[in-house]
Amino acid sequence: MKKIGKYLVMFMFANLLNQSVCKAQITLDTTVYPADLIYFFNPVQISSTETKYYVGDTVTNTFNLYNMDFTPFLMNVVVPEPFIKLGAVPSIFRAIYITRALFDCDTSNIEYAYESASTGWETFYIMRTDGTELFRLDSANGPYCFGDCLGGADWVKPIVNTSSGTKLFLQRFWGGVNIYSLCGTLPRVFDFTNDNMNQIFMSIFPNPTSGSLTFEINSPSNMEEFELVIVDNNGRDMRRQKVNFRNHQYTIDVSDFDNGTYIYSLCSKNKSYQNGKFLINK
Repeated sequence: MKKIGKYLVMFMFANLLNQSVCKAQITLDTTVYPADLIYFFNPVQISSTETKYYVGDTVTNTFNLYNMDFTPFLMNVVVPEPFIKLGAVPSIFRAIYITRALFDCDTSNIEYAYESASTGWETFYIMRTDGTELFRLDSANGPYCFGDCLGGADWVKPIVNTSSGTKLFLQRFWGGVNIYSLCGTLPRVFDFTNDNMNQIFMSIFPNPTSGSLTFEINSPSNMEEFELVIVDNNGRDMRRQKVNFRNHQYTIDVSDFDNGTYIYSLCSKNKSYQNGKFLINK
């Protein structure tokens, strides 16, 4: 396996972080580490024949795409707003739907949507990776659910392939859902309409931290019990917090943790829905 520079050696698949947390029956593929920073990381399907690894750098507010052998594919893409905007209620942005031909059907460019899923007052963007803005809608985001959401049980993707073409659903902060037709279609390698691959159920701030962490949690279902689990790099349990789907924010005191990197996971009895890392720096 080839090395990637001095800032990215190897990173871990998000669904493998919980191997010692939720006791899942899984096989370790590889282990990779972000050097001194905390990154967003996930695989993305930019076309039906191309899967890339996405690494978002929350310090420089850029993201990189790597090939499946971890060699660089597209580097230092500048996002239109910072990934994390601090305030009374922080906004956490994500680059989603990174594809070759979904929004303008020009396969010579790579495009992506950029949104703050947890705060509806931010701007929803569609961007090319060269910095060209293709579309924006202020005070809007792609909803996880709309209509009869049953407390968060019925999850809906912002973009769906339908019998009338591909549709983009944007929820307005002041009310209503705008429905747009797109020129392309979602790649079919992954079933984007039924899996949880690109859904974000949990965000944390501040990260790094020295005293406390706040978790913003959108429960994947109101039919299961969930637990927020924190372990250290040796897999030792540090905190376990029951999650009530009626509550969306949990603040946990980590002032007694030693400096270092810790792993958090949102788990049900049989499944891990989201994993990540945070850094203690006193």
